[in-house]
Amino acid sequence: MTNPVLIVEDEKNLRRVLVAVLEAEGYPTIAAENAEEALGMIQTKHPALVLSDQRLPGLSGTDLLRRIKEAHPEIPVIISTAYGEIEQAVEAIKAGAEHYLTKPVDEGELIALIRQTLARHGESLPPLHRELRRYGLIGVSRAIETLLETIDLVAPAPSNVLITGESGTGKELVARALHQASPRAEQPFVAFNCGAIPLELVESEIFGYERGAFTGATRAQAGKLEMAASGTLFLDEVGDMPLPMQVKMLRALQEREFTRLGTHQPQRLAARIVAATHVDLAKAVSEGHFREDLYYRLNVIPLLIPPLRQRQADIAPLVHHFLRQICTVIGRDPMVTIAPDALAALEAYEWPGNIRQLENLLERMVVLNRHGHLQRSDLPTEIARHQSDNAFPTSSSLSDFHGPAY
Repeated sequence: MTNPVLIVEDEKNLRRVLVAVLEAEGYPTIAAENAEEALGMIQTKHPALVLSDQRLPGLSGTDLLRRIKEAHPEIPVIISTAYGEIEQAVEAIKAGAEHYLTKPVDEGELIALIRQTLARHGESLPPLHRELRRYGLIGVSRAIETLLETIDLVAPAPSNVLITGESGTGKELVARALHQASPRAEQPFVAFNCGAIPLELVESEIFGYERGAFTGATRAQAGKLEMAASGTLFLDEVGDMPLPMQVKMLRALQEREFTRLGTHQPQRLAARIVAATHVDLAKAVSEGHFREDLYYRLNVIPLLIPPLRQRQADIAPLVHHFLRQICTVIGRDPMVTIAPDALAALEAYEWPGNIRQLENLLERMVVLNRHGHLQRSDLPTEIARHQSDNAFPTSSSLSDFHGPAY
């Protein structure tokens, strides 16, 4: 492969991360911070592929796409969008985009998509430098292998899924994995957090509303069910959904249709529902906080994510991944490494905040680190005092760990 991949992204750190990820995989890469700069590069560098953010200063990603297709219809373009930009993503696909990615962009999904796109356009590909991550899930433990096997088994079915697990275990990541592995992968993935917000807001956000439906409704707005189309609607923290809304959601699931506020015109519910919660819904049902009939509607296929303390074998690959990611984002070069005894202490700790806590701790340690190597003495006292009694090896430093197991 001789022609480069052109990355168009106005956010400097993200642009740097994307360049680093692709170059690590052997792709020649150039970058621009806006559409105008990108158009100039296309004339002189003739990229094999363009990866562009939708929201750019000046011309948007879709505007850039149209300009490229007018002058160079042979160049494939991939658009990355934020969660709230599903309509723009659909517009980009209609304008000729090969695909769209939702932010935050998963490295494994990005590399796989670029390889597939370049191969379709007859480009030679660099050899794989590492095994591609499976749906962004990192780990070598039996728990992760079982979870991946279950995702492969469940993803093709249209059945509703209820994901349970402690806070910080990655429930939305698993929901996205189900979506990516399903026949709905080309359709939108729409996420909504049901946590402790007023009934009126939950109802209007999920079902949408017509102009004049309530005070302040100055224009019509599609709801999350409508935006998800034939894709996936992810209802996070569904256990916090207000009881009156639970009744309305149950009816929508039973009838497979819903109605925008302010109208009586029903619309077909085509999306798959994936819900998640960190609370015990069965207990919430017995206490009268959650409707039993909705619980059974959502819990067609239960999926439990084990806490990190039950996945100690995954801590080393997770630490390696986060150190590389954090160092790239903040511009630390060479990458910060970690001493064997510090890694052993991380593996022995129980992580009440799970993966989110581990990531946040590593970010703080990397930012505050001055000598490029994390020692056990750098760890917080409550973690440093732990001794590992794991049966699996923990003594190899991450400088000898060549990459996460995906």
